Amino acid sequence: MLPLADTLELIICALLILLSVVGNVCLFFSTRRCIRGPLKPSFLLIFSLALVHLLKNLVVNIMKIVFSSGGLLDSVSCKILRFTETLTTELSVWFVLHFAVLHHRELYQIVYPSSETPNLSHQKGHLKAVPILWITGLGVCIPILVCTEKLPPVRTANSTGLLYAQSLNLACKIDFGNQQVEYYYEKIFLVLVDLLPLTVLIFLCCWIAFLLWEQKKQTYGNIWIGEDAAETEIFRGAKVSILLTLLITSLWISHFVLIGFLKDLESCSFTPALLTALSSGFSTVSPYVLMLVHYKVRLEAFCCRKREGSVIQTTNVLSCPYA
Repeated sequence: MLPLADTLELIICALLILLSVVGNVCLFFSTRRCIRGPLKPSFLLIFSLALVHLLKNLVVNIMKIVFSSGGLLDSVSCKILRFTETLTTELSVWFVLHFAVLHHRELYQIVYPSSETPNLSHQKGHLKAVPILWITGLGVCIPILVCTEKLPPVRTANSTGLLYAQSLNLACKIDFGNQQVEYYYEKIFLVLVDLLPLTVLIFLCCWIAFLLWEQKKQTYGNIWIGEDAAETEIFRGAKVSILLTLLITSLWISHFVLIGFLKDLESCSFTPALLTALSSGFSTVSPYVLMLVHYKVRLEAFCCRKREGSVIQTTNVLSCPYA
């Protein structure tokens, strides 16, 4: 019989995989059906986030299920596990930051309109930024793919569900051959490439909240003259950015704090499952946040088709996401 810790982690991993696959596949196809004309940065970001989330759950959590059920990971599996886990975490933070930057810029232009002619080249810049983030993330994580090694099993006859750190982090360990280099890369550099974007993201979302408040004041002050469908989408995208920021920041900080106190929680059987839930929670919940918040929990929003030749316009017409 499997130890309680492994059983709990196996159940959590299976549940996360199921919810993530359903949510991200629905998000991908519902967004793809709404594309009209050239691909926009917001659409590309949604597709990238969905892909990152699927990789997180279909690669990392499936390997955790294999390990929790008593299977052994070879050296190649260890490399893939650590590489994918780190890459998907970094890219999730970076893509959410990019998503917030995009909607902050558009929201700022609405709240504080400029008399100058709008420069449309920034759209191309945001499109180019997405593959650049992919390439940068791969470059940052290459040392993990090269230096991760499989260590001998640490489980013993007296081990009743060893912890996440003792099972995976020690079974698949980064080894640079130099303890100082390993410390600076794994404990400092990899933390900073997540922490700095998260800090900027929090500041940016506070700014977005201020801009939304300014827009609301203008509306109630009878200065604002309505809003068109494009502006409505920008306001929704800005609000989604705030929700995604709160979600990813709270999960990342909770995971980091729990890792810091891991030695004090060695006797808790729920620790591996909790760490898995925190590390994969964003990839599971965020697609539902994107769909439910934007589409106002309305089933019709999954079909953003516009009837050709229709000239009827009402205030209840649903437009495509993040147009």
